[in-house]
Amino acid sequence: MKKAVAYVRVSTKSDAQLHSFEYQYEYWEKEIKDTYKCEFVGIYADRGVSGRSLSRRPEQLKMLEDAKKHKFDLIYVKSVSRFARNTTELLTTIRELRDEGIGVFFEREQIDTLSPTSELFLTIAAAVAENDLKIYSDNKRWAYNEKFKNGYVCAGSRIYGYKMNNETNTLEIVPEEAKIVKRIFDLCIKGYGNHRITQLLESEGIKNPLGNDTWEPKSISYILTNEKYKGDSLQQKYICILNVKKVNKGERPQYYVENTHEPIVSKEVWEKANEIRKERIHYNSKPIDIDYAFTGMIRCPICGKHYMHKIISKDKPWRREEWRCDTYDKKGKSYCDNTTIKDAVLKELFIEAYNKFIKSLDTKGKMNELRIELERLVGLETELNQLRVNKLITPSQYNSEIDSIRDNIREINSQISDYELRNIDDKDKKQIKKFDPEKVYKFLDYIEIKHHRISFIFINGVVIKKEYTNGPSGNQKGWMKKKEDRICNKQE
Repeated sequence: MKKAVAYVRVSTKSDAQLHSFEYQYEYWEKEIKDTYKCEFVGIYADRGVSGRSLSRRPEQLKMLEDAKKHKFDLIYVKSVSRFARNTTELLTTIRELRDEGIGVFFEREQIDTLSPTSELFLTIAAAVAENDLKIYSDNKRWAYNEKFKNGYVCAGSRIYGYKMNNETNTLEIVPEEAKIVKRIFDLCIKGYGNHRITQLLESEGIKNPLGNDTWEPKSISYILTNEKYKGDSLQQKYICILNVKKVNKGERPQYYVENTHEPIVSKEVWEKANEIRKERIHYNSKPIDIDYAFTGMIRCPICGKHYMHKIISKDKPWRREEWRCDTYDKKGKSYCDNTTIKDAVLKELFIEAYNKFIKSLDTKGKMNELRIELERLVGLETELNQLRVNKLITPSQYNSEIDSIRDNIREINSQISDYELRNIDDKDKKQIKKFDPEKVYKFLDYIEIKHHRISFIFINGVVIKKEYTNGPSGNQKGWMKKKEDRICNKQE
């Protein structure tokens, strides 16, 4: 009796998919034993991976290795598209297996690779499978474009301050979240910048849209610029090119529809806030003030606040500039005992950290990683939508999975946009001798200080840690003579 295995692949790792795997295991065990009269050896199952490339399917690679060791004689697969979507890769793999005397049977297409005529049918089937994604994508894009032209609104599954009503396909206000959105717009109009708004929200213990304690300035920017909050909808903000989701920068038409749902803020408030934002951006586009380049970037892990720039003894000869935790500054050491850092020390440490970091800089590599991850997430979204259409998962299972996936897609797109906005080029990848605030803006993500230990976290995830000291404290030997000399000089 021949030994046989089955290979299955599903592109998501969701709980709903687990039932699918259990079903497929039971199905193949029964089919191989009862219908194909073979000894069932087991099943190879790739979970949560894309079907585009063999290199990204570990279980299939393991199966091919086991085939070379002749642990089985036959492989059963539901369809060609489950095995590979790349024609060249499919044929190469099938030939390698055939050389080892291992056959593959594709149930849907009824193709046995040990048959002399199988390669012709395989080529046709693989070409069809390879083209399926393109056809599906093209049809979906055409359908959405036609809907957009006729006023259809795709509101998205989850926007902070709203929830989606799946029955009416409209956004409904979430009162508690809407209060925060209104406050963000109000603070912006009062002149607060993104960093200051995040500090206020965090100090009040308000959770961010993902339910975490820390807000990011880019989240504030996203809320302030999103037309959904004034009741309008811009359709086709993002597009999919080569299965990678990206910001639509004019590659395809966009459709702006007014009054698609209940607004959280009035159009007047929205326009006023964005007018103020543009003025601030224009002002900030001027050369960065070298003294305040680190504003909003230094975090205190002890109390969760940010460090503020301070000038001590401003009109005195012993004037000094330093950065100190906001809690320590306002409430004292009993509330937060984190250490201060002199501005001059911070800048010198940044120069050292930057010169070390620049050796590891590979923005193209990081961008590629982000785009690969984005492609994977878009694949998960597509797979989950197909499961819903085919009624293989319940609406509640679909909703619990899709929100998380789309949140991750938005986060990856935000990171990609952040890289693009920084305009990093080769001339930036040189070591520096003098402090350059532009390097802080382009390359530094944030700084963390804890008890004379500083960590510089750069945009590619590199963390460089330094110990520091502000120098000796108190009056040093000879300070009285120096004071007398200063007084004499003033009198002269």
